[in-house]
Amino acid sequence: MLCIGLSVAHDAGVAVVEDGAVRGLVQRERVERHKRCALMTADFLSETLARFGIAWADVDTVAIATTQAWPYLFVDPDRFRFEYDETVADSLPVAGPVRAAMARSCRITTGWDRARRAAGQIQRGSYGEYIKDDLGALDVERGVLWCREWPYHPKWWMEPGDGSALPDWCGQVPKVRGTRFGYMPVRVTLDGVSKPGLLVPHHLAHAAYAFYQSDAERAAVYTIDNGDTAHRDTGYTGGIYALGEGTRLVPIGPTFAIQGHLYQRTAENLGLGSGAGAGKLMGLAPYGRQRFADRSGIGNAFRVFGEDYAFGRKAARDAVLAPLHGRAAKLCRLMYDDPYALIEGVDPDALGSSALRRLSVDLAAGAQWIFEENALQDARDFASALSAAGLAAPVLCLGGGGALNCPANTLIHDQGPFREVLVPPACDDSGLPVGAAQAVVHDVFGIARESQGHAGSASAYRGMAYTRADLDRALAAHGEDLVVEDRVDAAADAGRAVAAGAIVGWFEGRSEIGPRALGHRSLLADPRPAANWRRVNELKRREAWRPFAPAVLKERAGDWFRGGPSNSPHMLFTAQVKGDRLPAITHVDGSARVQTVADDAGEFRRVVEAFDAETGVPVVLNTSFNGPGEPIVETPEDALRFLATTEVDAVYVDGVKVTRRGG
Repeated sequence: MLCIGLSVAHDAGVAVVEDGAVRGLVQRERVERHKRCALMTADFLSETLARFGIAWADVDTVAIATTQAWPYLFVDPDRFRFEYDETVADSLPVAGPVRAAMARSCRITTGWDRARRAAGQIQRGSYGEYIKDDLGALDVERGVLWCREWPYHPKWWMEPGDGSALPDWCGQVPKVRGTRFGYMPVRVTLDGVSKPGLLVPHHLAHAAYAFYQSDAERAAVYTIDNGDTAHRDTGYTGGIYALGEGTRLVPIGPTFAIQGHLYQRTAENLGLGSGAGAGKLMGLAPYGRQRFADRSGIGNAFRVFGEDYAFGRKAARDAVLAPLHGRAAKLCRLMYDDPYALIEGVDPDALGSSALRRLSVDLAAGAQWIFEENALQDARDFASALSAAGLAAPVLCLGGGGALNCPANTLIHDQGPFREVLVPPACDDSGLPVGAAQAVVHDVFGIARESQGHAGSASAYRGMAYTRADLDRALAAHGEDLVVEDRVDAAADAGRAVAAGAIVGWFEGRSEIGPRALGHRSLLADPRPAANWRRVNELKRREAWRPFAPAVLKERAGDWFRGGPSNSPHMLFTAQVKGDRLPAITHVDGSARVQTVADDAGEFRRVVEAFDAETGVPVVLNTSFNGPGEPIVETPEDALRFLATTEVDAVYVDGVKVTRRGG
């Protein structure tokens, strides 16, 4: 079966899954050079399929991840769109009652008015940072389709509760193993040719990517992101508990967790932005103290806010901020002479220094504490509930954008009840196309799984590769401005250059999927000089306080770091740095977001080995190969443009060293 997976809101992308094999994923942001680029277009879909050597006629079925609070928007509905079609369900291997539920869901009309209103808001600029297409001519009748998460589900999903019913929910798993909840049948049309498809609930797609990438035969699955509450029109938009068993993925129930939503809203409230705000908040939190930590913020939406909030009847968009920010408002005048003064040691002229104000960093620390404590409690409660139901699982798979929170992942790993905690590299919305396709292929059609190589780096290298001809065309566009050396041992040369103080761009093979640079589209520097922290941030034009990650030879990681898992190929856990020899990658709390580098990382492994041979240190500073506000570089041309417009010393593109003429 050839299944195409699509994400059609922000972080739009196309994945190709053939039977149990993931052939690849292309994120629209990498092609359009617009960070977290939204919406699916006919051209992007057609061109992506062509990159994989696939024609639309070859496709058997299409899997589309749902969009939480967004309606489905079609830029050119005459060329690409999809619509609900209950007849598609007739060909699915699902029980009669499920087909009937799908058919009933296709006839829902309550979401139409909200979809049109939301489309109008997006036309007028809402979510504008994600939109590249001109929506001025959007046809609200033909170019908009309503989205409802989980249109059918077990009745207990919407019963009020503080989480104490979770063991009872887990006890229902044997009765619902054969049921597929939440899928919706659609007909997908590209340039006049239609294919059958299924809409996959947003968090089911997150859960599917987390579980099917894990290679675990049995695992507990927990997803979390900015999704918030249940609502009459949009359904339940938050994270879920699920159980993976072989090819089956059984949604157990909603988490009604608040920490992801609190984290995102705090980032926005502190002026860190929307799309990238949560990631920045994670870097900001260690500068603060947990002055406002209070157990009243621990628990799900029912426990902390009550039934009205949990069911979407909340007073305001930012109501989730009340416990933390309200407490801060009451206490801050007692705690600070000036809550808006910069913390000690800050250079007021450094880029982004205004974020390092006393109250701001302490609010960030408070949001991080609530996130960690709630995530750990949820993991413990879930493990206990599964055990009580006789369904104990040794592995926990984490999915959703909240699984990018490395300190929380590490806390669950170090103090939680599971033997292993696994997080896939594109756990945020960038991985939704893969998850949606895998859910349809494995969960719906029961096609056998293949190993995804989660324990190594290779599962992240699912983007596109480029040829020497692509590089030559890019070089020709720069004329005589660049110097090309293609008879060089690139890995050895790069390792020596970094040891000598250079900052280099490393471009190799297939690009990484997800938000982390893992050695195929990376900027590298020496982690030993403290000055390199600020130097690399200035080169990338990003806030001076934001930290960097170390890439370390896997077998030597224990010599330099402690805590977290010994194997961390996707840079999704933290550890404490041993000693003081690596100041450029050591955060203010002594932590680092570690990437372990094994043989399957390709030539990047040899770069780290070459640096080690020069310095006796098997660690390099690794950060994403991109400029300010742009996605990670994708093509050779992107890499050369970066070389031409920044102070980077050299870039290595698939074994070819390129520098600026004249230095």
